[in-house]
Amino acid sequence: MQFTIVGAGSIGCLWAASLAKVHSVHLWTRDTQLHREFTFTPLDRKTITVAPTQLKLPSNQALRLQQSDCVLITVKAFQVAQAIEAIQPWLAPSTPIVIMHNGMGSQAVALQKLPHNPILYATTSQAAFKPQPDHVQHTGIGQTWLGAINPAAQHLHNLADEFNNVLAPCQWHQDIQQPLWQKLAINCAINPLTALHQCKNGELTQQKYQTALMNICQEVAEIMCAEGYLTTAETLKEQADQVIQATANNFSSMNQDVCHHRQTEIDYITGHIVRCGQHYNIRTPFNAQLWQQIKTMEQKAS
Repeated sequence: MQFTIVGAGSIGCLWAASLAKVHSVHLWTRDTQLHREFTFTPLDRKTITVAPTQLKLPSNQALRLQQSDCVLITVKAFQVAQAIEAIQPWLAPSTPIVIMHNGMGSQAVALQKLPHNPILYATTSQAAFKPQPDHVQHTGIGQTWLGAINPAAQHLHNLADEFNNVLAPCQWHQDIQQPLWQKLAINCAINPLTALHQCKNGELTQQKYQTALMNICQEVAEIMCAEGYLTTAETLKEQADQVIQATANNFSSMNQDVCHHRQTEIDYITGHIVRCGQHYNIRTPFNAQLWQQIKTMEQKAS
């Protein structure tokens, strides 16, 4: 298959390197370079040295975008609209679009801007890191879920198989909103606190953070129940604790965005909870406070 990946961040490059083992891969980025080179270090799964590979992929070539069998958009949530606008002139209406980012809230924009294309959303717990701008390191294995958000994409189960072949585990989900909400709950628990306190994920196991984590999970659980995804604060807290322990040495993406004075995805993570609370008339004071604190940090950095 021919894939175009929009966005050359750590996750975009992870999927590019993985798909390139089997398929033809083309990158679409914000610059005009016709090729993109980077070093990819696979995850060391068997405690043996894994040699980095050097990749040189075509990029920003309109003909390759036109000929793509699938477009995977891996930009941040607030960049989705701009990314779609950038590629739209060369997109065939039958080309499947897969959108993968942290948080929720971009679906309406995607459906409005691409009314004819099959649109799928993906959520992944695969982890990658860029120690240098042209070096991508696979740092953690996790589940990827893929599913349709419009009728035109309902038949595309084979894409989950293709993703699973190159970067397992990946499975199709009949209701992709369910794993999206699960991932959002974990992001709500971990990302704002690690950004606010500029700490690694593992530091959230300390006693001083437990009340905050439970307050976040309580509000998120109420919103999820209103959305039809029944859960409890205790269940979400347990899931968040598992991820905190599994990724103890990692810095969250929001932590890194704040550290490097970049715009965060807070509006699509905690902000999404706050907006849903307003919609359902459910109070979310703790998440609202976190949202405001991160927005203040963003404004000071800009």
